[in-house]
Amino acid sequence: MIIRFKHLLRTLCLLLFFLPFGAAQASSDKVALIIGNGAYRTMSTLRNPPNDAHLMSSKLSGLGFDVVRLIDGDKAAFAAALTEFGRKAQGADVALVYYAGHGVQVNGRNWLLPVDADIIASTDLPGQAIKANDLLEIMEISGARLKLVFFDACRNNPLPRSLSRGTSNGLARLEANAAGMMIAFATAPGDVALDGSGNNSPFTEALARLIDTPDLEVRHLMGKVRESVYVSTGERQLPWLNEALIGEFYFGGKSGSGAAPPTQPKVAALAPSTPETTHRPVPRFAGKHCVSASVSGGSLDVCASSILDPQYGNRYGPNNLFDGNLATAWVEGVSGTGSGERIVLAFDRPRQLAGFEIVNGYTKNRDIFGKNARVRTARVTLSSGDSQIISLPDTMRASSFSFAQPVEATWLELQIESVFPGSRYTDTAVSEFVPVFAD
Repeated sequence: MIIRFKHLLRTLCLLLFFLPFGAAQASSDKVALIIGNGAYRTMSTLRNPPNDAHLMSSKLSGLGFDVVRLIDGDKAAFAAALTEFGRKAQGADVALVYYAGHGVQVNGRNWLLPVDADIIASTDLPGQAIKANDLLEIMEISGARLKLVFFDACRNNPLPRSLSRGTSNGLARLEANAAGMMIAFATAPGDVALDGSGNNSPFTEALARLIDTPDLEVRHLMGKVRESVYVSTGERQLPWLNEALIGEFYFGGKSGSGAAPPTQPKVAALAPSTPETTHRPVPRFAGKHCVSASVSGGSLDVCASSILDPQYGNRYGPNNLFDGNLATAWVEGVSGTGSGERIVLAFDRPRQLAGFEIVNGYTKNRDIFGKNARVRTARVTLSSGDSQIISLPDTMRASSFSFAQPVEATWLELQIESVFPGSRYTDTAVSEFVPVFAD
């Protein structure tokens, strides 16, 4: 059901986390590369990797990581993400890579497959795939103190039978040869991991659920993940770990370390759902500027009340809100600051909405971010008609807003109330606006 927003001041928890999206050459204390590939064009598609990547991105951003996220990336996008991540990881305290998607082992080498890979012969792999060792090399060269790698990429072998020679099930063992490195596989080398029957793989579900536990050192964290996956898969899947860590690391913080571990604000329990809950029609403007997009467990229409006309080769439509590319943005197209302009996410059916993520402003680079206006306050409205004013930070970072417990919705609307003025333009921009589902 939808809980009335007039009650949400006391029952809705807006949890605001910050995900640094600074200049590519700037290092961060903690940086992560998150990749989820599922929409393969010439081989079997995978349902859960994009969901898994969104989940891990949200978790890590809430833990203070500067996240480079790539969803359904082709070879060019994959290479660009590696470059951006490598620059951000220079001298970082923690550099982390998470990959979910197709991965194959050929002649003892592990290859990660972009969504446009079309492998006919084994000689195609160097030109169309990414060697897993390349990720490790980037982390070693970066000089990051702690290097963490998570592969949820052993789900099946998508290559044609003609390539059976030299191929093996799962991925080959990778050694953590550098000091401070840990490599985790969703399953043991040579075994096949499960994609899962829910919205996330068993490995990623356990990792995301446990990762922010206070006082849980990373080695013990992975032990609990291993136990959870082993039990939940009926003892069919056993995650594997290889590490050469120096010292201790706690994602969720350590008591007595001088900094309190992150905690969730305590809020009152939401009222139980009722059969009387009704959903209003999608706002009338939705249909004038709309695009369709795939989303976890279904699809949605992303609509905007206005769009800035194309210029300098750039387009500013609502598709930019859902492309996972921080160099693009929706920009409103009315005179003035855009107060009153709206974005709607219309779902294909009633969904259990846990919250949403938003990247404020035009985050292509720091100069463009400052020149354009950003949203200062916005009214969030659900399909019941209930609404709540939220405040957004004036920063090139993502914000995650989470309800105290999931609510049912058929659409979600964001309306601009006030803005941070741009130094040159009055146009107001939003780079990403993504729902987070619990069903």
